Amino acid sequence: MTDRLIAVVLLLLGTSFAQFGSEVVARLRVRVAFADHAPCDSSTHVVLTGAMGFALAQGSVNGECIAEFFDVPAGRYRVSVNGGDATNADDGNVEVNSVINQDLEVRAKHTESDASHWAKGAVFVSVRDLGVPSNAAKEFEKANRLIGKQDWTKATERLDKGLAIYPKYAAGFNNLGAAYSHMGKNAQAREVLLRAIALDDRLAPAYVNLGRLCFLEKDYAGAESFLTKAQSLTPAANADQLLLLAYAQLSDQHLDQALATSRQGHLAQFNQHAFLHLVAARAYELQHKIADSVAELQTYLREDPNGIQADKVKQALATLHAQTAAR
Repeated sequence: MTDRLIAVVLLLLGTSFAQFGSEVVARLRVRVAFADHAPCDSSTHVVLTGAMGFALAQGSVNGECIAEFFDVPAGRYRVSVNGGDATNADDGNVEVNSVINQDLEVRAKHTESDASHWAKGAVFVSVRDLGVPSNAAKEFEKANRLIGKQDWTKATERLDKGLAIYPKYAAGFNNLGAAYSHMGKNAQAREVLLRAIALDDRLAPAYVNLGRLCFLEKDYAGAESFLTKAQSLTPAANADQLLLLAYAQLSDQHLDQALATSRQGHLAQFNQHAFLHLVAARAYELQHKIADSVAELQTYLREDPNGIQADKVKQALATLHAQTAAR
């Protein structure tokens, strides 16, 4: 593969873990519109997913079926509707511009799918243990509502109160660690996440959160270790975890493992994470299997022709074909 194509693929792989540009929209309002004009309730969540398929922000809708986000970096996103019996009725791809206020609309539909789908895919854990005292459970539930509003400071205050009452609740420490991470307090996040798995060594979301922290520190071996553990504890294939794990394996130069994880995601038909094919493309390139690398890039375009990275992948393929033809 040519040096220019290598640079393009590396750029694609790096976008998720780099900071966005400085341009932001101060206030982004996303309206969820159902085809049957039915109302939505507070269990409906809107998730903003960035370039590599990672959830960057999430919020609950209000009585007008609108979720608000603040200081959102300009760029392309996929908007997902989850919770209750709601799901997307279109691909949800949107463009966020650098303006003061921006209003967007995403179409949704009702489905009979599991109402807990959003919670299962999130790094936060719902209050569910029957052994949690009622006064502590109330604090944890209040914290979860504040998390839905992205009010991290007040959420951590509620979590601290709940954990002071019931310090054996591993999920509470996981949620506290995730909130600290959103606030940029990574040292505190790591401390409480390690406490979470000390209390419950089968709490998969805590391992995922620890893996994310390792990415920030460029500790790819640590990320791979935590994410491998999380995947072993997850009964069904999880798209976000597989994507994170594949990238960690690639970054840790475990190329065969990265390819196997990418194939696992493909077989599970996670089309919303077609980026797995870009991970596979880079792994094949490092193994000098250029035809296989090109095939993965082409598969990405077939599965997500209008995706966030589609234009860059097309440019990469055009560059490769042009340089090959010139030989």
